[in-house]
Amino acid sequence: MNFNNISIKRKITYLYLPFVVLPLLLFFFFSTNLYEASIITRSQESMEDSNILISDRIDDILSEAESAATYLTISINTLINNQAYQGRLSDDIQLYNLISNELSYAILINKHIDSIAFYDVNQTLYYTDHRLGVGKEKIEDYSLSKSLLTSAGNNLWGKMTRRDFLVKSPDQPVMTLGKKVWNINTGETIGYLYINISDQTIKSVFESQISDYYIYQGDKLLTSLVDNEDTGLERHEVAELLADTNLSNVIRKSPRKYLISKIDIDRVDWTLISQTNLEDVTTDLDNLLLILSFILIAILIMNVLISVVLNRMITSPIVRLREGLEEISKGNFDYRFAMKTNDEIGVFASSFNHMSEQIRNLLSQVELEEEQKRIFELALIQQQIKPHFLYNTLDIILKLSEMGQSRKAQKVTKRLADYYKHSLSGGSDVVSLENEIKITRDYLELQKIRYSDILDYDIDLKNDMSDRVIPKLTLQPLVENAIYHGLKYKESPGKIIISDEMTEDDYYIIVSDDGVGISEEGLAAMHLYLEENEFDYNKEISESFGMRNVNYRLKLFFGIKYGLDMTSEINVGTEVRIKLPRYKKYD
Repeated sequence: MNFNNISIKRKITYLYLPFVVLPLLLFFFFSTNLYEASIITRSQESMEDSNILISDRIDDILSEAESAATYLTISINTLINNQAYQGRLSDDIQLYNLISNELSYAILINKHIDSIAFYDVNQTLYYTDHRLGVGKEKIEDYSLSKSLLTSAGNNLWGKMTRRDFLVKSPDQPVMTLGKKVWNINTGETIGYLYINISDQTIKSVFESQISDYYIYQGDKLLTSLVDNEDTGLERHEVAELLADTNLSNVIRKSPRKYLISKIDIDRVDWTLISQTNLEDVTTDLDNLLLILSFILIAILIMNVLISVVLNRMITSPIVRLREGLEEISKGNFDYRFAMKTNDEIGVFASSFNHMSEQIRNLLSQVELEEEQKRIFELALIQQQIKPHFLYNTLDIILKLSEMGQSRKAQKVTKRLADYYKHSLSGGSDVVSLENEIKITRDYLELQKIRYSDILDYDIDLKNDMSDRVIPKLTLQPLVENAIYHGLKYKESPGKIIISDEMTEDDYYIIVSDDGVGISEEGLAAMHLYLEENEFDYNKEISESFGMRNVNYRLKLFFGIKYGLDMTSEINVGTEVRIKLPRYKKYD
């Protein structure tokens, strides 16, 4: 759709609405995006702070277990190295009870510890709960136990797993701290401490949090606190998060987006990952979007109403002006604008009414003057060609008399009389095509008397000539040119053919000869003459007077698009095509 071709009413609408709507949409878009970005940034910062707090609390739990291990190492050394036992373990029930009491006391003062067991080098097991004694024979094959054999008494953390020994319940995952207990006096190994922390203790840290939490060791999930299992992390997502250097990120799980934040717990080589549904933190944004949407719709409605009012105030008078201009463009100069306003449009309408009146008067005057000019010019040019033809014919009679051919001169004189009988046509400058053919035939017969040895002709018009008119002496000058400039200089007899042709819109009369033809330079000059739309009366007759005369008369009578066209080729011949309107009848 071309913008220039649409109505002013639509232009105002198309231009006005975007200038109002686009800023609103841009404001709507940027404000919501900025607000969302701000919410996400604050949420990420909040999640990172929460992760730090949670990791500190987990670290406190782990630190508590390590402190308990240190305390128990000292307590067990104190019991064994007293005077009664002299640094050695024994099967004394009192020593068993004393060590068991120390384990129970450690649980009492360290509330995050689930259970404690001590396995001495004599394969005696001390524990805080009798259920830890189940599966005692598996202790030495436990991977943490094997690691403790070669340790130097430092704290070793096992993985969060389920097992059926050294635990209260085989269904409850626990994380176990192992520590080799040395005799601080002799350096001999006394036994091995196993301090269990339940995964429920770790999960309790996450209580009252709005996020889902995961604890990974490497890419293995140790424990999680997730409201909906469908929101769990995929293995490839975990790998990407662990490899990413950013602490926080936004990931998409169709159809939702999630905020992800992570922090490392260096004490046990864990990674804490928190995940929050972005919809939960952008609830306020949804409310803002709803409010902004209502505001935007209200503004759009107001703008449409304003646009309608503007269209009525501005475009309606312009539409009436356009309708009036269309009437005037159709030639209805009696049309008058009826504007009641005194604004610019009203002044314009009043001025146009006055101008229309003047144009109507001027057109009437111009039409009258043009018609008079056309009649005068056509008559003047017509009168110019008549003496020219008479001069050429009298020249033929003179030359025949000089040659002593009096009978031929008499025949020419008779033909000349017949010719003028047909050509006078009651004094009219316009004749029927049928009459024009008779005039041309008379002229050809005159010329054939003089040039009987070189001239032959054929007139073959196949289309209906009835009611078709043409300016008088249109064909005769063309035939004369064909004889004097084409056949006369030919070394052999020649022929002139007059034929016609009909197309969808035009009618052509064709005058062709097989004479000597015209050079390219001469043909180009002739085309220049024929393209002239004004007739120069001062040009000499010798300069293709007949052709130019005929061409200009045709244009005057039928219109500028009609007239003559010429083609020619040296030693082949010349063809002149007279272009006439197909449906032009005598008026």
